[in-house]
Amino acid sequence: MKIPPDNRDDRPRGGCDCLPRPTDAGQERAAVPQPEPRPTDTYMLRYEDRWFGLEKRVTFEAEDVAAALALMEHEPIGSWAELTKDGETVCRRGRTPSGDTDYWTVD
Repeated sequence: MKIPPDNRDDRPRGGCDCLPRPTDAGQERAAVPQPEPRPTDTYMLRYEDRWFGLEKRVTFEAEDVAAALALMEHEPIGSWAELTKDGETVCRRGRTPSGDTDYWTVD
């Protein structure tokens, strides 16, 4: 029976040395500057679910009130809603008397 030779000190089999090595990847990541994380605030949205009519609460983080309002667009808000930050009301959802137009009022 023939024992295969020990190739630990040789180049990788196949002759290709073009794949990145773990030591090379760590150096590349260190060279790329990472953006500093932006400070975020925690908001809570209380609202009536448009489909089920139940009160829901969603807690999320956003950079500012504008970003929080943009995130709230995706929630199925029914006839009322309230956005709070640190227990204080930031804004509420209102409707015209006819009910066809809705808007946010800032407290």
